Amino acid sequence: MKREWLVWFGKGLVMGVADAVPGVSGGTMALITGIYERLVSALAHLHPRLLLLLWQGRWAEFWVRIDGAFLLSLGLGILVSLFSVLNLVHWMLEGAPQLLWSFFLGLIVASLFTLGIRHRWCRLDILLCAIGTVIAVGLSLLTEMAMTVNAWTLILGGAIAISAMLLPGISGSFILLLMGLYPAVVAAVHQRDLVTIGLVALGCIIGLLVFSRFLNALLQRWHDRVLAFMLGFILGATVKVWPWQYQQQWLSPFEFTQLSGQPSLLPGALAMMLLGAIAVVGLTLHSQQKS
Repeated sequence: MKREWLVWFGKGLVMGVADAVPGVSGGTMALITGIYERLVSALAHLHPRLLLLLWQGRWAEFWVRIDGAFLLSLGLGILVSLFSVLNLVHWMLEGAPQLLWSFFLGLIVASLFTLGIRHRWCRLDILLCAIGTVIAVGLSLLTEMAMTVNAWTLILGGAIAISAMLLPGISGSFILLLMGLYPAVVAAVHQRDLVTIGLVALGCIIGLLVFSRFLNALLQRWHDRVLAFMLGFILGATVKVWPWQYQQQWLSPFEFTQLSGQPSLLPGALAMMLLGAIAVVGLTLHSQQKS
């Protein structure tokens, strides 16, 4: 059992790294590592009524009902990853964004391949996948809003961001970026601003309690159709993580260097794409061995 906890903690680390980058989803990592449906189901079973079990002293039953060991291990991994990786991610976005985006592009493309070949496709699935792709591309092309940073917007941002995190292909941090809240949240983590962090966390709790129940109901009723729709979201996310973007243009490495005057870092970018693909293959093989 302790070894399982370490595995869940490791998968939480992977999810946290993904969610630290605007445009990459921790939900995608959960899907790749084979814990997505268990995660959604566990979150959907969280309910204020369960607090009655604590009041009655039925601690063990409460822990089993909420799948406590799984959620705690995964949650700790996500938190450790976010607090330890966020500064590194910020530095890479400033200094070598092409390498960071290349890693996640390789990861997403490899994810699409491994998840796509395992899916049982039908005509409706193809249509739903296309719709998901269009929606994800549309979200990626939205311009940043200038929301005022206050208690209410931080709670709202946390609720929407955590809901997005549960959807493969949509990044919670990207939603915060669109809302204009991402810099404030990054600064709060860096400065250990517990008030701001607490407000975002409150929003996350609200979002988890509401959206996870809705998503779990969809998966229970239309499992394969929902997954096909989510694969479309993942495909659409490739627009956001294309490494050579300049002034909202998607360029080739050569064009990027000509227009921006910055190096394309093509050899390093290709190496990072390969590393991302290898990471997906490793995670997929590990998940298959567990199942």
